[in-house]
Amino acid sequence: MLWSYIYLAGAGLMLMVWLVYRTLLRQLQVLPVGRFLPRTSLLLCMGGLPVLAALGLGPRWLPLELPPLLAPAASLLLAYAVWLFWRSLHDVLLPPARLLQGGVYQRIRHPLYAALWLAALAQLLLLQDGVMGGAGILALLLSYGRSVRLEEGQMQQWFGDSYRQYMQRTGRLWPRGLAS
Repeated sequence: MLWSYIYLAGAGLMLMVWLVYRTLLRQLQVLPVGRFLPRTSLLLCMGGLPVLAALGLGPRWLPLELPPLLAPAASLLLAYAVWLFWRSLHDVLLPPARLLQGGVYQRIRHPLYAALWLAALAQLLLLQDGVMGGAGILALLLSYGRSVRLEEGQMQQWFGDSYRQYMQRTGRLWPRGLAS
């Protein structure tokens, strides 16, 4: 039960960060970070279902028997996901020339998506239920590929060859050395 609450705290922090930065990103009309993600399904699968699980209101369809030390490790993974999510939104406010050379975007093209994948994995490990915990992974599996293609297509239209060069030297979700 404690691990469910820890997950909810992390997911709640990510939601608060998104709400704060969403206003700034809209006002400045900056890059399309996370613009193509279906937010409703992610909110339901990474927020709504975990709330039900944490409160014991949802059935446990596929309970997972995980090693005891996995939950504390997943808590650290979630903390990193929250930090990476915040930095991805914070760093996108850098001037466009600096964006591709500094911050978390220096080595990862899509740190927001990386943060969501890490949070979805932490959700599975902390809720310890294959259905309620795996819902976040399923939502990302269904939307990630299309969202990234649309975002990268728009970035190539806006920045042309400089973005293509940037794509060559960075990893999509993990730094280039870890991605291959």
